[in-house]
Amino acid sequence: MRRGVSEPRAFHRGARSQRAASPLMATLLAFFGFVALLAATDTFDQISRQATQARGENRIPDAIALYHQAVKMRPSWAEGWWFLGELLYDQDKYPEARDALRQLVALDPKSGPGFALLGLCEYETKEHAKALDHINTGRRLGLGDDPQARRVILYHAVVLLTRFEQYETAMQVLEKVLRAGDATPEVLEAAGLAGLHRPILPDQLPPADKDLVARAGRAVCAAVGHQPAEMQKYFADLLDKYPKAPGVHYLYGSFLVASDENAAIGEFQKELDLNPAHVDALVTLALEYERRGDPDKAIAYARRAVDAAPKFFAAHGVLGRLLANSGQVEKGIAELETAREQAPDSPQVRFSLAAAYTLAGRKDDAARERAEFVRLKKTTDEMAGK
Repeated sequence: MRRGVSEPRAFHRGARSQRAASPLMATLLAFFGFVALLAATDTFDQISRQATQARGENRIPDAIALYHQAVKMRPSWAEGWWFLGELLYDQDKYPEARDALRQLVALDPKSGPGFALLGLCEYETKEHAKALDHINTGRRLGLGDDPQARRVILYHAVVLLTRFEQYETAMQVLEKVLRAGDATPEVLEAAGLAGLHRPILPDQLPPADKDLVARAGRAVCAAVGHQPAEMQKYFADLLDKYPKAPGVHYLYGSFLVASDENAAIGEFQKELDLNPAHVDALVTLALEYERRGDPDKAIAYARRAVDAAPKFFAAHGVLGRLLANSGQVEKGIAELETAREQAPDSPQVRFSLAAAYTLAGRKDDAARERAEFVRLKKTTDEMAGK
């Protein structure tokens, strides 16, 4: 029995001793934790300084290793992720650079240069949809003050916009590329692909088409660069050399519209004679006859465009607007809703759909589409200036 009593007493004496020691233990633990934190801070500061020095002295492998070590110690160091990603990109280590830059934009979602460089990495790793999305985000946020980097980013934007069949926007960005420097062979090739509406990347261009694309690129760059005499010269050369190549007459007509509408229509008709399903020529003619006040002819071309390319949002969008404005409101809405499904980020489609809903008396739907139009237009305008 005494043993049974003595053990609990011993236990309680030990517990009292531990309670007495616990404040001292807590103080010691806090002190040693503070010392460890100071040591870690000193170590991080030392390594980050060494990384900066190595980068400044162009000791790139050392700098990469030190930045790796520093961001591992302090994952919240956004500047370290930026320099690490930039150095890895310059060393053609694109997957590693991509991963570093993804860390950066997660920490700093307002870093325009970070998003843009991430897009360049993703271009090299063949993640092309992500690349275009991130380059566009970078353009919207701002690309920074480095003119050479800006030109490289905008060149890749032209290439990717062409790849995803956003030809009009590609031409707008091409103008910015040309303002920043000469038309290099790479720029000429990108311009030719955009102008001829070839949704491929430059490295996918068949060797047999390189001369055609280069000649088209010279004509496009002259036109976009506002050099009318040079434009006429290069287009004459292109048409003489490749009079039956797909897209050539449409390309020439698209630049004639501003100065000679009848001649432009003639070129679009020549394109359709050679390629009856050329959807861009069909849509453009629909718009031109709408402008001329001939809705029946405009609707006929728009229907042909939808038949030629049922997955092309602009064809449905133009046909829908024409139908709604001609009194066939419900049919127009159906076409415009198809266009919205295919291109939910198109401000033009949202604007046309809001107008069609208004004609149908659907006030709430019209208000929703107008709000979306305003939001999307703001984003588009932000990118247009950058």
